[in-house]
Amino acid sequence: MKKKLTKIIGVALAAVLSLGMFAGCDLISTNNQADMAQVVAEVNISNDSDTLKSALNTLGSELDTSVESNMQDILSTDEIYKRDLVAYFISYGYNYLSQNNYDYAATFDSIMDLLVERKVLVQFATVYYLSEGAVRVDPDFIDFPDGYEKDTNPDSDALVLDGTTADKYLDAINSVAEGATSDEITLAGLSVFLTEDEKKYAEYQVLQAINSSIDSYEQSIISADDSTTSSDTARTTPTGANETDAYYPMDDAGNLNYGVYTGFPGDEYGEYERLDGSTVVTRKRAYIRFLNALNQNYLLDESDISTTLYDVKELSYYNIELRSQYETILINKFNASVALDMDDVFAKDDLTRTYNTMMTTQQSSTTDFVSTMDSASDSSFVLYSPENRTYGYVYNILLPFDSQQTLALTELQNSYGSGTRAYYAARQELFEYISATDQRETWFTGSEDYSFNAADNGLVKGTDYYDNGNSSDYLFFKDNFVAQGSREADGIDRYAGKYPYNGTVDVRKDGTYDLIPNKIESIDDFIAEMEGFINYVAGYGESDSGRAQGTADSSFYDVTADSFGSSDNDIDYAKTVYYKGSVDVGYTKETAQDFAADYMKKDGTAYKVLSAVNELMFAYSTDTGCLNSYLGYSIASKEEATTYVAEFEYAAQDAITNGGPGTYYVVATDYGWHIIYVSFVYTGGSTYESFDYDSRSEEGTFSYFFYQAMKTSVAQSYSEEMVGVIFNRMQNSDSVVTKYEDRYSDLTSIGA
Repeated sequence: MKKKLTKIIGVALAAVLSLGMFAGCDLISTNNQADMAQVVAEVNISNDSDTLKSALNTLGSELDTSVESNMQDILSTDEIYKRDLVAYFISYGYNYLSQNNYDYAATFDSIMDLLVERKVLVQFATVYYLSEGAVRVDPDFIDFPDGYEKDTNPDSDALVLDGTTADKYLDAINSVAEGATSDEITLAGLSVFLTEDEKKYAEYQVLQAINSSIDSYEQSIISADDSTTSSDTARTTPTGANETDAYYPMDDAGNLNYGVYTGFPGDEYGEYERLDGSTVVTRKRAYIRFLNALNQNYLLDESDISTTLYDVKELSYYNIELRSQYETILINKFNASVALDMDDVFAKDDLTRTYNTMMTTQQSSTTDFVSTMDSASDSSFVLYSPENRTYGYVYNILLPFDSQQTLALTELQNSYGSGTRAYYAARQELFEYISATDQRETWFTGSEDYSFNAADNGLVKGTDYYDNGNSSDYLFFKDNFVAQGSREADGIDRYAGKYPYNGTVDVRKDGTYDLIPNKIESIDDFIAEMEGFINYVAGYGESDSGRAQGTADSSFYDVTADSFGSSDNDIDYAKTVYYKGSVDVGYTKETAQDFAADYMKKDGTAYKVLSAVNELMFAYSTDTGCLNSYLGYSIASKEEATTYVAEFEYAAQDAITNGGPGTYYVVATDYGWHIIYVSFVYTGGSTYESFDYDSRSEEGTFSYFFYQAMKTSVAQSYSEEMVGVIFNRMQNSDSVVTKYEDRYSDLTSIGA
């Protein structure tokens, strides 16, 4: 799992066009093209050679003589328009007003500073990379490593993109056809610093944003034409679902397989997914509204009118957006280059000292330990737990009573009194009739369709995903789990992605679905389903001793009040546990530290089992509170009380204390069946043996995660500081940045 530096936000106009943007906007006193097209600032760092050289020296670089002699051809003055100020305000300005308590003057001044900084950094990165003759980046802070070469210096982890020379840059911008716009010329120049993956990704981002804007218009048309709308609440999806920094859809040849769907003949839109209810007519109407919004907001040039408006890439607006994406990638790349200077910060002694300081702090902490557990993540570590205690985390899959069973439960409570031995004995028989159904219907029918036919995408049931004999071929989150060209799929953290929708899926002609879930009729059948999937993901066969298996309490339904103890004031909750099982995840109490160090390894059994149970929780559990928790619910040691219901508390604490990771119990409560899986335990003392600097590059180990977390934090601070120094030097030069404040004074004076 790579860690990323904070990304620079681009000014994406497409995302706000559906709001009507400028047209009729109260922020604009004179709503005409001339007003919106006013230049409110100009930036050209080549106007101050001395300051530029000084800023380069900050990074240990010098201005290349070839670059200096061709500076006027390499850099031109970048202009910021009034419409840019308004666009950014509509997208992000509310945060300044509400969160920072800014007035309009401070808000627009801050936006202006951000836009100026963007121009300065793009120009500076251009000069820097041309002077260096290569793009060198820290591999931990880029999305697409393909296209780079490993640094020839054996002591460097850098990736290098060679050939960023002044001659190559000039050839690129001079190759643009005569009469090209400034955006087209800039795109040609910036492409010198980008890999093919990065350029395709930038194009994908623009096309996706445009489709999103058209979708907004089309959805309103569909809703207006169809009075029946779904009120289904979409089920929670795993964190990171269909959100991959390094994803764009590709065809078999490695080309971008995505386009804008306009509804007009000739559309080739690849993997764009049409809205439910979309027709050629509704899409054409939506696209015309989109073009009208461009026109109203002065984003269609005269040259556009003479082109085929239905070819989005021929619009000047498209190049505005693509340039914004190129610039964003370049700025983020520049931050990744600055991060290379951090080697001295991450010396072995420094990181070991940081680890020891954190350990000492946690050892002396008086904070409730469960609260400390609640804050754990891949970058926030629990290094120490109280001695002579056993704490842990559990996943909870809740299979609830149906409405009739709930009524019967209420009658028992009224008859026997809730929480009495007689009540528990009478309640027991209700659990025999609880069933389970796949809860992921809205992953098909919600506002976004997350499903895909695995068989149609080259996956083989039983080999690439689970086959219980009844399940469909439909999996979820294709972007995460299907490889794209030469790139492997990254998956979703702690989520297997191999359990298909358990039911029948029929696709209607209009693209909507008929879904019939397969009901799992009993808890025994559900346990068999769960254990089968766990063993499949973990790779355990029928004869493997470590496979998931357990034993049910054969007397569970044959109980009396005395089965639950001798007094209503001292209930024995052991009888509420129906089943105990376990799967070998390579853990014993004697090797707790080894397990803690290795459980995050994606190729390890512990991680695979954890991912399998987590996926089943998303598929079946009606307890949404446990979804997207780091390792599940935090459970206190058995010597301490919890806020959970008594039966759940007993089972969870017993499973943690007497079992450990890989242990699972099935326990009965007033909510239904709880399948509790122990994901992790703290047995007291040091959680890990120690931070091992030499293991910092071994993905999945504690030392790797600790190094990455510390590196990201410090590298981000360092790069922000260095970039800030460069920007401040350049912007303080009167000849570099020129602002025309009178041209946007109507914005800064709002509310004055």
